[in-house]
Amino acid sequence: MQIEQPQTIWFDTRLEKKYIDQFIAEEDIEASTVNQTPNSKSSQSNRISEKENAVFRYICGYLTPQQQIVHSVVGFVLIWCIYGASYYTFNLSNYPQQYSIMTSTFSFLGSWDSERNPKGWYWFTIGMILSFFVEIPLLMYVYQRLKHVDLKLAKVSLVFWFMGVCAQFLVGCFPDANSIIFGKIKFTDIHTLVAIITFLSLLVGAPINGALVAYDRPGSCKKIGKKNMLNHRCTDICIGLINAIFCISLVFCGLGQLVGKIATQSIKNTIWSFPLWENVVIFTLYLYLIWFPFTLPRRTDGICPKQRLSTSFKKISLDQIQLKTDLSRTWFQILNSKKVNSRNAANLLEHISDCEEVEDLLSYQAVVVLTIIAEMINNNQNSAEMKKTLKEFTKNSNELWNWEQTLKQCII
Repeated sequence: MQIEQPQTIWFDTRLEKKYIDQFIAEEDIEASTVNQTPNSKSSQSNRISEKENAVFRYICGYLTPQQQIVHSVVGFVLIWCIYGASYYTFNLSNYPQQYSIMTSTFSFLGSWDSERNPKGWYWFTIGMILSFFVEIPLLMYVYQRLKHVDLKLAKVSLVFWFMGVCAQFLVGCFPDANSIIFGKIKFTDIHTLVAIITFLSLLVGAPINGALVAYDRPGSCKKIGKKNMLNHRCTDICIGLINAIFCISLVFCGLGQLVGKIATQSIKNTIWSFPLWENVVIFTLYLYLIWFPFTLPRRTDGICPKQRLSTSFKKISLDQIQLKTDLSRTWFQILNSKKVNSRNAANLLEHISDCEEVEDLLSYQAVVVLTIIAEMINNNQNSAEMKKTLKEFTKNSNELWNWEQTLKQCII
């Protein structure tokens, strides 16, 4: 049998044990309950558990690139349609005066003051609150990938971004209106405070994300990989440009505030106009949130084990439950350096040889390697012997696989 050229396979030893055990248990349940009636209590509880797990994975950013794109497109199109409704009602309330980024801040769309948007201020609030729920999975999606570059910096960035989107949520809850909440405190006072927190938090988080990608550019490809990533020079330039626009806009916002207190007509319609730069900041922020996740590698490091294996089996018929169970069990046992069921490992070769256009973990040669490693574990051979055998295997088959990197990320 001719061994086909393998695609690059990434071994990841960071799979949490709780996910491993959970996945194996779910596969056993799935295999044993195929013929059960859907009305049984156990099947209902399993479905509820799967739904809860799916929601948890979604919120935590365990999305495929395709899911991330759909999430971003649908979410942000809906958000800007809502903002469009607020823009339309603002123009109706102030006719013949129209909304202008030179004279009106973005927050005017959400103010029920009579001279702003009393007829449709609530659209702005809905849009801001919806932005919070759309952005959280995206932030986690970015974190799941950038944490492989530098875990501490990725966490710092995530904290600031999370503070920013939470403050953005409060921006929608406390519109820029002059109504009094209690005492001398007005809605606009809290609105201004949380808006400042939003901008300052994102001012820190955005450059950290850009720096992590620039540090691990695909030219070195040491952490997050380069598969299907955009040209790294273009990526670095665009990230730097967007970050620069964001930071410069915030500076001009502050200067405009100091020079004219944003209400002085003498600076409106000029470069010092606060409304101008506030709108630029907001538009740049949404552009960043849409574009930045798209530039990240299409690697699946951020996908939990079950979803990772489900993706690998996407070209295999769904009725081959036993094949899925055997492969996942063998793989996880290897990662945990446990005894491997030799029958399962051997039967995989026969199954895989009949599959066409398989990829990643289902690659024929990948299973060969897993079988070799499994046998070595069962025979209690040490790392040096394992490495020597794998090198000999690749030498005889004239393959160009980088085993040094593979072994470091595997069980050695």
